[in-house]
Amino acid sequence: MSNLTTPHNPEQPEGDPGRIVASGSAEHLALCSLVLEAVGIAHSLLAREGVLTVPEKDADTADRQILAYFAENADWPQVQTSLPVQVQTGNPPTLLMIGGLVILFWVTGPWQGNSTWFQIGAIDSRAILQQGQWWRLVTALTLHATQVHLLGNCIIGGFMIHLLCRTTGSGLAWLSVILLGALGNLINIAVRDTVHYSIGFSTAIFAAIGIFSGLQIYAGRRIKIRDLLMPLGAGAGLLALLGAGGKHTDLGAHFFGLLCGIGGGMVIRYFGLLRLAGNDRFQRALYLLSLFIVVGCWILAWG
Repeated sequence: MSNLTTPHNPEQPEGDPGRIVASGSAEHLALCSLVLEAVGIAHSLLAREGVLTVPEKDADTADRQILAYFAENADWPQVQTSLPVQVQTGNPPTLLMIGGLVILFWVTGPWQGNSTWFQIGAIDSRAILQQGQWWRLVTALTLHATQVHLLGNCIIGGFMIHLLCRTTGSGLAWLSVILLGALGNLINIAVRDTVHYSIGFSTAIFAAIGIFSGLQIYAGRRIKIRDLLMPLGAGAGLLALLGAGGKHTDLGAHFFGLLCGIGGGMVIRYFGLLRLAGNDRFQRALYLLSLFIVVGCWILAWG
């Protein structure tokens, strides 16, 4: 017997008390009645008793029809899967980190082939893959070739990462973009046949964009094709808009940063790390860890 309901239909034969096939609220009974009406089964709604009855000869069929309807519509209406934004107490330290990039540029100046900062900190595929100088994957994120290069990354990156901080928490956001940006840099040089050099924070920015897409992909109880295509399309659109222009643009780094970010966002969602967005102690620890990684990599570079 189902626990649902339907409207009154006076076609039930007199003298047949019938069998109860649904009970519950008026809305539930009305829905059950519509199901039986659609398949042509006579039924009666006893509003005072809060039950729905059908003739005994049709009871088994009515039960099957009602159960089949609710089984087919178990996930309707669909649950909204929009990304919940958790606002943190106070402002994320976005300006502090972006300000660090500006200060470092003031120290290093623009790209110069004879600059020690760029010689020891830029992406150099041969030095990383053959000599094990893995710290370049991180230090290169903090170097910029020109003032325009720096300004673009500070404006776009500051905006995207600030939003990410308010979604995942500041510590998790910064640790994620640094590690995923470094991973994007690694994949970018690993798939190339030639020696590759690059610098810039944009790989980490696209990792941040990818994290938003990954969080949205895994937002529902089940992953559907539509849930995959919409965030991926949004990420690809931003890649085309922001990361595919200019002869010096490293499209591969942007693409792999985006791809790593999508995976990272799915991991964050899967393990429920968004629940820790408001945990100040946890976020502070991750934020300090991200600073330690950047500073530590530069110490290794200079060592």
